[in-house]
Amino acid sequence: MKEHTMLDSIRSLLGVPARAIPLSVCGIGRSYLLDRTNIPLTGTAILFAIPYVMTEDVTDSRRNLSLYAVPRDYHLYIRELETTLLPSLRGFYPHNRFALFSDHSPIREVDAAARAGLGTVGMHGLLITPEYGSFVFIGEILTDMSYENVTGETAPVFPSEPPTCRACGLCQKACPMDCPTEDKSRCLSALSQKKGELTSCEREALLRGGLAWGCDACQLACPYNLRVLRDGIDTPISFFRRSRMPRIDTDMLNAMTEEDFSARAYSWRGRAVITRNLQLLEDADNERRTP
Repeated sequence: MKEHTMLDSIRSLLGVPARAIPLSVCGIGRSYLLDRTNIPLTGTAILFAIPYVMTEDVTDSRRNLSLYAVPRDYHLYIRELETTLLPSLRGFYPHNRFALFSDHSPIREVDAAARAGLGTVGMHGLLITPEYGSFVFIGEILTDMSYENVTGETAPVFPSEPPTCRACGLCQKACPMDCPTEDKSRCLSALSQKKGELTSCEREALLRGGLAWGCDACQLACPYNLRVLRDGIDTPISFFRRSRMPRIDTDMLNAMTEEDFSARAYSWRGRAVITRNLQLLEDADNERRTP
């Protein structure tokens, strides 16, 4: 019988899919972050998928926020793991180093997660997992433990390039901005986060999208995601199941305390950006209602 491994512990503690890959074969994007951890390239990255969607939110006619912005900001979930998961691992393995990252990471997360076997890379550039589609964030634990010690297995030959989806092209056809994978600056989600004044073309694009923050067009066209939604596969993580806010308006925004506002994904650009977007959508809605 196989002994319980560190990877098994992480899967048990998180309750989500997790895979390991040697740091030496990961693409290092921010080496200074890795340097700060004192974790050598002989160590291991354990990547895990963080599902965030409640499928009922997809069909909520009130929703004017991208699905990832409906729950509280996932960075707060990562902070919770820093006070729960990391101490547990350090208690189990007191002689080893651990560091937790998500989003701002030393490694190229999507590439590493796909090559580790967590999923495939879609034409939209997102990780698509078998369990939750692309409705996931990516987190990772870096450790100085070897792959063999983390998994209890000899390291296989990992693919030099990440596996990709079947490339049906439906995500790109659905994109309201005709955005290529390699140029995310043209994405409607990026446009909704742009500071300052919008051009008339940009305002029209935001109105076509209909959301005050983000865009879900490519994800909602993806066959892998449609299966997740059809089967009603919700996130098992309680953090993302509670305190969901599918809709916001100007009055609600103005009434939010700074603490409440800072817990939302749209807070990172400040109040001015989301206020501008809401006013644009609300003005257009008022014009439509005026006889």
